Amino acid sequence: MQRSLLVALTAALSVAHADAAPQCMATLTSELQHLLTEQSLPAAQFSLRGRDVQAIDLAFGQASHGRPLTVEQPLRIASLSKILTGLAILDSDADKSLPLDSKLVDVLGIDSDSSGRGVRDITLHDLLGHRSGLRRPVGLDEMLKPEPPCPAQIGQLLSEPLQASAGSTFQYSNTGYCLLGEALRVRTGQSLADRVAASITRRVGKSTIGPHDEGDRTVRYHASPDDPTDDPASYRFNYPAMLASGGFQSNARDMARLLAQAFPADKLTALDTAPRACPRSSGPRNCHGLVFHVFDDTQGQRMFWRDGSLPGVSALAVVPAHARWNWVFIATRRHRDGLRLNEQVLTAIGHAVSRHIQCEAGERQTRPGMKR
Repeated sequence: MQRSLLVALTAALSVAHADAAPQCMATLTSELQHLLTEQSLPAAQFSLRGRDVQAIDLAFGQASHGRPLTVEQPLRIASLSKILTGLAILDSDADKSLPLDSKLVDVLGIDSDSSGRGVRDITLHDLLGHRSGLRRPVGLDEMLKPEPPCPAQIGQLLSEPLQASAGSTFQYSNTGYCLLGEALRVRTGQSLADRVAASITRRVGKSTIGPHDEGDRTVRYHASPDDPTDDPASYRFNYPAMLASGGFQSNARDMARLLAQAFPADKLTALDTAPRACPRSSGPRNCHGLVFHVFDDTQGQRMFWRDGSLPGVSALAVVPAHARWNWVFIATRRHRDGLRLNEQVLTAIGHAVSRHIQCEAGERQTRPGMKR
């Protein structure tokens, strides 16, 4: 295992930015490799991008037996897909084709007399920020079922009364993002995949970002090490149905490129819609704006982040409020408690990246020809 990690690491280092400080990058790479070993993550990609740092793209472990994972290979990104759906929605709000204050029932053409109590008040803004008030059943998430209620049974889904008033309470909803995808399709006459592709191409050109290819077996996804019931043979989902909430794929590099172009600091400010009373520093999941979680750490430094977790994949994307850099991490395994794993990885990589940026800043001051 260690040998395969080192083989993949050697290949990955060769594609890192040639100007990156060698010692700084070696330290960052070592810390990431230690994290993977500590968390039993067999393979992963990492990308760091920004105007204040040299670009770094790394791959660790094996894509499949005897084949090192490369920085080029697309991986499932689970709920990082919500960044793509959200971006397409924000673009449609900006060009006035689908304003955020649009009522969902109006966009979908649903007779409000047949909708459940409170449903007629749901706006796209509510869906984007997970504040729709939609009822979330206990047990398996509805969007992970073989035949989820969205998009096939939207009329029936919206005939049920809301669990809470639209806009009043944060409750994470994959179904809500499916409804956003359907709103885009109905209003624009384009599929969500085409709408997302247009948003991406306009910003970064050609990329690996697109709907997950379920038939592609070049990457192996691993069972959860702490869940004896976890079976990789069951890692097949209704990807077309869950596209808006978790059905896209990308490599870490292309997601990081997109974040750098799509979410500068002024755009991030508009996405922070959490109420003032929200105690951000008490936990990273306490606040949710539009698309991203919004978290103030104990030093008062704000970050916008999104994670993803499905059997066989853990993913994170982070953009600090200053947006001078961002990072993306995608692994081919999760633990049973995927949220806890992601928050541990978020903290560990966040500290490692901060140390790397400080290291590079110090190294630049000592380079020949640099101003001291």
